[in-house]
Amino acid sequence: MRAEEFHIGSIIKAKLKEQERSEAWLARKVHCDPGNFNRILKRNSMDMDLLRRISICLNYNFIGEFAQYVDQEIEKQFLNMSKSE
Repeated sequence: MRAEEFHIGSIIKAKLKEQERSEAWLARKVHCDPGNFNRILKRNSMDMDLLRRISICLNYNFIGEFAQYVDQEIEKQFLNMSKSE
């Protein structure tokens, strides 16, 4: 998975569906305008403080999931660099 393939908005939407919650519910919980929140979820990146608040509301560590993805990318890069030496 490349960076542009890690789409945090899609991951949040999937977790909302799993918990049978709506985007409007989450927008209210994190004190965002629902229309603006919908646009935020369409992006593949977002503000870390907002992501922290979303994580708390949904009781799921989205930041940890992203960190695992970054660790995998670093490992791939390291392996590629090692092969080329």
